[in-house]
Amino acid sequence: MTNNEIKLQNKTDIKAQAQIFIGSVLVSTGLAGPGKTCVLPAAAGRFDIFLRNGATGWEIARKLDIEERSLTLIKESKGWYVINAD
Repeated sequence: MTNNEIKLQNKTDIKAQAQIFIGSVLVSTGLAGPGKTCVLPAAAGRFDIFLRNGATGWEIARKLDIEERSLTLIKESKGWYVINAD
């Protein structure tokens, strides 16, 4: 994995669509199935990531103004989806 890639590991039971933005510009998008890993190209520097339910399109999680390159989507016990930096 180079510094210009973002690795998203999906540890949930749903498909998650990831969208990477720099400012208001959509840089890349990808789909990670349950238990799968998705590698997204992105420019070096800070970015915003939005995750949507792959079936419904509803936003499930977001993380703004980050620069971590390895992320994990998990579901907490209360039912919330959370993006953790590895």
